[in-house]
Amino acid sequence: MAGTRLKSVFRESLGNMWREVRIALTPVPSPKRWLFLVGCYNSGTTLLAELLSRHPEIRSLPTEGHFITDQLVKDYAIGVPRMWVEKESLFRLTEHDAGPDAVRIKREWGMRARGQGEVFMEKSPPNSARTRWLQAHFKDAYFVALVRNGYAVAEGITRKGDPKHFDEGWPIEMSARQWARGNDVLLEDAEHLDNLMWLKYEDLCEDPEAALARVAEFAGLNTTQGFYRPEALAIHERKEAVRNMNQISIEKLTPEQIAIVNRVAGDSLRHFGYEIL
Repeated sequence: MAGTRLKSVFRESLGNMWREVRIALTPVPSPKRWLFLVGCYNSGTTLLAELLSRHPEIRSLPTEGHFITDQLVKDYAIGVPRMWVEKESLFRLTEHDAGPDAVRIKREWGMRARGQGEVFMEKSPPNSARTRWLQAHFKDAYFVALVRNGYAVAEGITRKGDPKHFDEGWPIEMSARQWARGNDVLLEDAEHLDNLMWLKYEDLCEDPEAALARVAEFAGLNTTQGFYRPEALAIHERKEAVRNMNQISIEKLTPEQIAIVNRVAGDSLRHFGYEIL
């Protein structure tokens, strides 16, 4: 009928109904433990998730968990892609918050999960602000917090972020603040977490096998599986073997941008042992 959206609305309604049926029929996952990979955007969480997903005891998702649930705020949907600290109050959750429907999230994730392993792995950078809530609602939650050189991270957020109100991406000052404040939130909440390990991106790149063995031991995975294989990986827009990309990113920064990162994130750089440029 002219002037209406009957067909598209009908198709959308059927799609929503079918999704609800699938969710209802999906058993609530009850793995031996939940493994959450957290850390700032552009810190290597995708790389780590790809490497760990090869372990036979891992059950994983095809994408970031917050993308495939309607219960968690999505940064891009509210105009802050790769920049959740700009609206921190919408993302920060603790055990004192009623928050989202955790059972629905588990069903939504279970519906899309790959593998039958007893450790369910999920990675979403915004979950760095929700670790305490996740621990309260996901039994036996383990967290791996990935940290990468703040100069490289800030450059990557500015380059990859796509805010519609900035023609040239996020200003470097905001990207540096995302890294520094995101780290601060993790450090603050770490005191309340029962199972947390820190891992540096640089250590992962320098010796992937050793880093993965550390994570496997922490998460209760079989460390003798030898699941690391040094072939090329498809990570974002690249396909190559694991290597440290810091210098390539840092060389793209101007002296003025470096000075801004120093001013905004200097304390965090020093805390994690990164050289001040």
